[in-house]
Amino acid sequence: MITIGRMAERYGMLPHVVAENATTYDLMITDVLAAYDRYEHAKSKGGTLDPKVYNYDTEQLLAMKNKVKK
Repeated sequence: MITIGRMAERYGMLPHVVAENATTYDLMITDVLAAYDRYEHAKSKGGTLDPKVYNYDTEQLLAMKNKVKK
């Protein structure tokens, strides 16, 4: 929902319009852009992003998926 809210804010649309019309590709691009913005912000502060926060192995992803299914 946060992603939809940010997309609506950025494009001057109501959130329900974004939710009705956005594709999974739109959501993926928004997520990639947000990650890149975090990277650029960290880089400008002289720091780096902790790759452990954003890199999951297959077992972790499967566990997350199973948790959501329950």
